[in-house]
Order: sequence, then structure tokens, then C-alpha cells
Amino acid sequence: MKLLSTFILTTLVKLTAAQFAIVSDKDGYCNVRSAAATGNNIAGKLQNEHLVYCFETKGNWTYINYAQKGKEYNGYVYTDRLTQVSGYTTIPVSSKAENSISFQKEAVKITLTQQKFNKQQYKFSYYKDAPTQIEYINGKQYWGTDGGLPTTAYQSVVIQIGTKTMRLPAAALSNLFEPSLYSTTVNYDQKNDILYIQSMNSDGAGAYDVIWRIENGVYKDRYVAYGF
Repeated sequence: MKLLSTFILTTLVKLTAAQFAIVSDKDGYCNVRSAAATGNNIAGKLQNEHLVYCFETKGNWTYINYAQKGKEYNGYVYTDRLTQVSGYTTIPVSSKAENSISFQKEAVKITLTQQKFNKQQYKFSYYKDAPTQIEYINGKQYWGTDGGLPTTAYQSVVIQIGTKTMRLPAAALSNLFEPSLYSTTVNYDQKNDILYIQSMNSDGAGAYDVIWRIENGVYKDRYVAYGF
């Protein structure tokens, strides 16, 4: 019970503090710094629209994680150089079922479904010093468990905007396991026709956050971040 309470408390803290954002700077980019101060400490540069994961904000600075060229980085940026995804129009939940959830607002509808994990469809690599612990699935990093066998996986994400319907491609859902459908949120930047779908997923040990971006009715990218 104590472990469960700790996990719930940590999750609540995370939900109030950490969230996805996009770079939005009048100069078209922002500098990432190794410390929350100006000076000779520029560690990277991010162009506008780059997805980042925000942690703690102190004063004018926000500590972020971000991916670039397949690698993960972190650092500090000016808070006003970021636009929080949660600030865009919220698409509310319209229906729930055991293995699916739908969101709808006017002509925009999103439905996510999950399915049981079928281990026959995957190949596993194990740690040499821990032969029962999974290191890679299908030769790649995976999310949702901490070395154990997943139990559930995404089945589909279907998006309808007006008369146009599309599904997220298999690559967008690849190696994302233990989805928590009821933790999903959807935001819509109507001005630029950009849809953001994000979820906090976990089996309790392998917690991660994922966000998908759909621009002008076309899947653009995703970003997966460890929230703890």
C-alpha cells in the first residue's frame, strides 16, 4: 500500500510539473544552456517547433529534456521561449471503453485502442548479466516496462478532422507498451491545424510520456520522454 501511495503521489506531482512544449521564439530558435544563467554556457540550439519536455521552472528558466539526431539532451531555456502544448484547445473525452477511448470537439475526433501484447510478433534481446531481463524488442529501445514482458500495446490511433480520416503509422506506435488510455490528453492548435496527442504510460516501473504531432492531417513526429 505504501508503494502504491508513493507511486500515485509521484504521478500527481509529475502531472502538475512536467509537460510537453514547443520552442516558440521570435528569433526562430532558442539556445539551450548548461546552467540557469546567461554566459559562456550554450550547450545546444533548438529551432522553432521543436518538441521538448519541461521539468522544473525557476524564475525565468525552465529545465528541459529534448531529442536531437537520435540522442537525448537536457538543459535550461528561457521560459518565455516555450509554448506549452496544454495551452492549445482541449479536445474532451467523448466516450470510454475497456480498451478504447475517444475524444471529440466539433469536427475533430480521435480514437485510441489497445490490445493484448502478442509476444509471437516480436523478437527479444536480453541483458548478458541479467538473462531474464529484456534489453531490446525487435532490436530497438522500448518503453513501458523495466525489463519485463509487456502485457498490452497500442492497436491503433485513428484521427478524423472534417471529412479526412487517417491512422497513425506503425512506426508512430512502435515499441510503446503498457498504454494508459485514460491518461491521454488531446490539444488542437486550430490556427496552424496541428493536433497533439499525449499520454503518460506505465506498468508501474517503466513510466514514460509520449506525444504525437499531426500537422495538416499528416503524421509529423513523436517524442518519448522519461518523466521520472
